[in-house]
Amino acid sequence: MEENILSGFRWVHIASGFVALFVAPIAMAVRKGGDAHRLWGKVFFYGMAVVAFTAIVMGIWQNKMFLAMVAVLSFHMAASGYRALFHKRLHAGQKPGTMDIVLQGTAGVVNGGLFIWGFVNILLGNKGVGTMLFIAFGLIGSFMVWRNLQRFYKHHHEKHEWLFAHMAGFLGGYIATVSAFSAVNMDFIKPVWLQWLWPTIVGTPLIILWSRYYRKRLSRGRRARDVVEIRI
Repeated sequence: MEENILSGFRWVHIASGFVALFVAPIAMAVRKGGDAHRLWGKVFFYGMAVVAFTAIVMGIWQNKMFLAMVAVLSFHMAASGYRALFHKRLHAGQKPGTMDIVLQGTAGVVNGGLFIWGFVNILLGNKGVGTMLFIAFGLIGSFMVWRNLQRFYKHHHEKHEWLFAHMAGFLGGYIATVSAFSAVNMDFIKPVWLQWLWPTIVGTPLIILWSRYYRKRLSRGRRARDVVEIRI
């Protein structure tokens, strides 16, 4: 009975992961803020939510805490990108909501735990691939938490920074999805750590370039609604 329940969670996890993996490019390709973008973006977000929930359950059930913690890291990125749509008035004094504080606080604890776990293993002489991944994901996740908190509490805000936070969060979540797919299915990639980290190595510069593209368009005096449709 227990094995059947676990198998059910595993299949839901796999199905949701495939949904998130394949609908995200559709959301990227269509007009930003349009009906299709909003539809597929929400499908991606809720797919990621199911992926994270099932991964956490399976990670705790099977005592594979790395799986559960990486699930929190990936969902934190997607959730931060989604919440950014509600932060269009930060430049006018808007404050983060309770949900935002809980999200960033939880992610901060988990990502800090990943990093500490890896660092302690290095001190104990365990310098394997798993240790390096703990440290890498802990640093990446902690940096994302710091960036979000900085965006909430800094004194001077860029008017359109919600747009770039939305892009970085959702694209970061997609990178995490591709990373998980690669780690499970692309064992031909060597060394092993590259199976996990090549999406980050490739995707991070693309996020920077895409953000610069939109930043350049907005810097020409164009309103955000002329570049994207401003809706949720």
